[in-house]
Amino acid sequence: MTNPQMSHVPPPPFDRDTRPVVAMVRAPVFNASETFVRAQATGLVRYQPLIIGREDKGNIPPELIGRVLLGPGTERVRSFAPVLVHAQFGTDGLRALPLAEWLGVPLITSLRGYEVSRSRSALLLSGRLSWMHYALRQRSLQRRGTLFLAVSEALRRQAIARGYPGERTRTHYNGVDLDRFPAGPGGSDDVLFVGRLVEKKGLETLLRAFATVRRLRPETSLVIVGDGPLRSKLEKLAGESVRFLGRLDSNAVAEWMRQAAVLAAPSVTARDGDAEGLPNVVVEAAASALPVVGTDHGGIPEAVVDGETGFIVPEGDAERLAARLLTILDSDDLRGRMGAAARRLAEQSFDFARQMQRLEAIYDEVRAGRCA
Repeated sequence: MTNPQMSHVPPPPFDRDTRPVVAMVRAPVFNASETFVRAQATGLVRYQPLIIGREDKGNIPPELIGRVLLGPGTERVRSFAPVLVHAQFGTDGLRALPLAEWLGVPLITSLRGYEVSRSRSALLLSGRLSWMHYALRQRSLQRRGTLFLAVSEALRRQAIARGYPGERTRTHYNGVDLDRFPAGPGGSDDVLFVGRLVEKKGLETLLRAFATVRRLRPETSLVIVGDGPLRSKLEKLAGESVRFLGRLDSNAVAEWMRQAAVLAAPSVTARDGDAEGLPNVVVEAAASALPVVGTDHGGIPEAVVDGETGFIVPEGDAERLAARLLTILDSDDLRGRMGAAARRLAEQSFDFARQMQRLEAIYDEVRAGRCA
């Protein structure tokens, strides 16, 4: 182990950057779908990130080159003198706990969905070592972690019900880059879906709903952006008017949002308990002045004001989903009013720059010992 008394000059770019270092822990660096983790790391202003992970998934942005430590060897971290550790999921928090305690710095853990919503038995039966370890040891994290940040108020309440301390568990939205997702002209009849093709995203419900929409509006198409294990099954269920585009980068997603008529966010609770915290795509749609029809699930109602910026329907209700999609598709005036209201909501509550200012203020507070 490195002697902490030995002098050591950190490598570039840390040798010339005087901002305090935040050690951000994410085991895979980074999963392709986790754009919010990359955005948070690159969006720091008064702090600088050091990314600590186990494996490179090939999605490290240029801004973070030289700022990533992979593999074992926590003694290497000390030379960067981090002032706190920020774990990006509950499973990462459990891994980061001994590191933070060894360094003698606070530990902040973001809670994003699956680690809170899945039952202990589902985590244990998952076959994933990190999930199984988390199921067995999460009480240690709950007792010893400094602060927990849930990505929606709904998830915060659920986390507290699962044993996270209420006085140390807060809501902090990811936010959206309002410049990257500007309001668009709309004009198409496309229903848009963006997300991973997994059970909790509710694609089977959406396909049933869209079959109704298509019968009444044969000119309307459903555009599905994203990939995942259910793609083959969903393609077999879909009709010719459904387009599967696979995974697209954020610029392409933003362009689809500028052109689409409505975004569908039909999330459901999966059979193993997997559920959403707050899908980023819903907030991105709001920034794009795109109405959303979403389900009463997780934090979706926090970003979709029913009857004002879109509609909320029950989980798994294809009939209600179809009806609300048709309501928006059939009225250009309603679409415009809802889109404008959605953009205002994004500006007021989900501006990424403002959320990053709030996050750095939380860092300040935690360092000063005022988090509880």
